[in-house]
Amino acid sequence: MPPVIIDCHTHAYPRELSADPIAWATKHNEAHWAKLVAPDKRPSIQDWAGPERMLSDMDAAGVDQAVLLGWYWEHESTCRWHNTVIANWVKTAPDRFIGFAAIQPQANVSAQLEAAAELGLRGVGELHQGVQGFNADGAGWHAMAEWCARHNWPINLHVTGTKGRQHPDAVATPHDAVLALARSAPRATIILAHWGGDLLLPAEDEVALEIPDNLYFDCSASPLLHPASVFQQALRLAGPDKILFGSDYPLRIFPREQSRANFTQYLRYIKAQTHLDPETLTALLGENFKRLLDQK
Repeated sequence: MPPVIIDCHTHAYPRELSADPIAWATKHNEAHWAKLVAPDKRPSIQDWAGPERMLSDMDAAGVDQAVLLGWYWEHESTCRWHNTVIANWVKTAPDRFIGFAAIQPQANVSAQLEAAAELGLRGVGELHQGVQGFNADGAGWHAMAEWCARHNWPINLHVTGTKGRQHPDAVATPHDAVLALARSAPRATIILAHWGGDLLLPAEDEVALEIPDNLYFDCSASPLLHPASVFQQALRLAGPDKILFGSDYPLRIFPREQSRANFTQYLRYIKAQTHLDPETLTALLGENFKRLLDQK
């Protein structure tokens, strides 16, 4: 039997958003979104896919399930709108899609979470401290972390690297601030996107940071940001049980080779370039996330 493959980091973008991202962002006052997906002076690596095409791409690559993450919107109203979109995608294929909620941690957190639960969503994220303006001392963060811990909802946090290749419009998420979130909420399960930035890549003159037990790391967009050796580094520092497969679909993470986003190319890259043993590969591709989502 082939290993179960669960992509824990994908995004659901409806046509009204993708048709004209700049106009949409201007109308909804979501300036950071426009900078990322429709930059002025360089080609965008953002692709778009509806649920039908996404399912077709999953089938082609043998991906069993995908987590549809919300975005780190600046406004509660945008988060609630996106959660409805995600819930509708889940309804089209409830055995294939798992919905996570977009949440603005500075506004009506409990009401947002309860509404998301009523929609059938099962986690929170992707959140961004720098864009959404929250930190480990905030009442909204603590309320959300407690609610998520009680309901076994993982929280996915975007983390921006501090060295290596960077997105030109990236907003910083300092390591100490990210670790403060995890340490302030030890009962919550927290997934750091993009390998936690470069949290797992200390320089030769740096001491590896102590990783809190409630942290997991997804490998989303890794080919854009890190060499393939990051997989072995993450295995050494985080352990085989804490690494998760994520692609960031429909981002084109091999922009020089891809005209359209897909899952197949990244899975081939992982199997060919990362030198993970079969047991670790099985854990990464789906077993770790399945256990994380099923834990009580």
